[in-house]
Amino acid sequence: MKIIIVGAGVSGLATYLQLRKVLPSCDSHTIHIYDSQRPSSYGLMSSRLGKEEDVTDSTAVVGNSIALAPSSVRLLKKIDDRVYKIFKARGYANETFTFKTARGHTLAITPVEDGRKAQEKTISCSRQGLWDCFHEIVGEDKIQHRKVCAVDLSGRRPVVRFANGGGEKRADLVVGTDGVRSVVKKAIFGTEDDANKYEPQYEGFCGVGAFISTELPASITTHKSMVFTFGPTGSFGYCSAAPLAQRKVGWWSNWPTPSPPSRNFVEDPESIRAQLRDRHGTWSDPVIQQVIENMSTDRVYPIWTTPELPYWGRRGAVLLGDAAHTLQATSGQGAAQALEDSMTFSLLLAHYISRVEKAQMGVEDAIESAIQGLYELRNPRVAVIKARARNLYVSKRRIENVFLEYLYYIFIYLWTNFPFIGRLTTGNVFRELEDWNPEEQVRMYLERTRRQKGGSDTYLLGN
Repeated sequence: MKIIIVGAGVSGLATYLQLRKVLPSCDSHTIHIYDSQRPSSYGLMSSRLGKEEDVTDSTAVVGNSIALAPSSVRLLKKIDDRVYKIFKARGYANETFTFKTARGHTLAITPVEDGRKAQEKTISCSRQGLWDCFHEIVGEDKIQHRKVCAVDLSGRRPVVRFANGGGEKRADLVVGTDGVRSVVKKAIFGTEDDANKYEPQYEGFCGVGAFISTELPASITTHKSMVFTFGPTGSFGYCSAAPLAQRKVGWWSNWPTPSPPSRNFVEDPESIRAQLRDRHGTWSDPVIQQVIENMSTDRVYPIWTTPELPYWGRRGAVLLGDAAHTLQATSGQGAAQALEDSMTFSLLLAHYISRVEKAQMGVEDAIESAIQGLYELRNPRVAVIKARARNLYVSKRRIENVFLEYLYYIFIYLWTNFPFIGRLTTGNVFRELEDWNPEEQVRMYLERTRRQKGGSDTYLLGN
């Protein structure tokens, strides 16, 4: 079987490693990875981002920082123990989340819950850092830097076409891990009406973020915490994006605005500082004021999401990660859900390919069954996460009224301090995120389909 992965981000490289790990008769399959972006040095996110049309993952770069919850850290270990160890060594282990108001009140300090015996922490790191972990293990020699301009699904097998007269390649399976403006998605929803229907949606928010070098403030180190501050003009967050000794604070600011900017790149970086002062200049946290005075970035990112798709693949092409379901920045779940997609699809595909080797089905049917299973398992989960993240927006306008501002703070206080209030508004989202286990989910799915078909399709991991 020949597999082409379009996009060498977290989802694409995690899929490569997982497929290599679980596909039966692995040496008989070829996997090619194509990415239009050349690698950059560790931590220099801005050097990855060239012209505006090259930026395909707006939520991924807001803040340039990520945090993987304990369940996602465990997934890294299952995908590849080497990636897991490098990521933990380059990140910062958080034990709590701190929620504050713009006026300086601490609303809550909530522990990062992990009920497992082998406990993990929530690890914060630069997004580039996570990418680099995968790149180091996969190896740059496995990634071909060629831009995929189109995918043709009209024939029996998918055909990938390259830009600038670069020719074409046929495959049995094309995996689209190429972000919110996915070329593979355009091929799957090929008609003009469908293509327009599933274009990215602007969420009514923009974001900006980067890093500063400084001693980690007590608000981070005292409780080993990520800090989230909410106010009438948006939200502001910061965390350690590296081990303590590296003195690297990642920060991000999100704010409501009715229309997206015409371009991501800002000619005058001082205009970004002026906007930050306008939104956060009176906020009480001295760390926020330090960031404003010392920040250096020239990019602003509108926050886009993918509308809910009726399916995630067809005719030998499948979407994973942001290509299938770009989530809001408030969800904090982009990388986590990409990892879950990668592992879930790989396990499903490995199972069905094992049936091909037993002459129980053909390769095309195996691929289509894996694509269908992925959608049935994963779409309900990411739809709930997206809906609950949207509930946290509260308002898409500045809050001009002090009374409404304090009502906003009361809502956050109740949501963070009283679990039943959180369940009423956003559901028991943190516990549900922890409970996802791809192997168990795949096993139960295959058991259900076996019973529905009256067959004897036993699931064995790696078979």
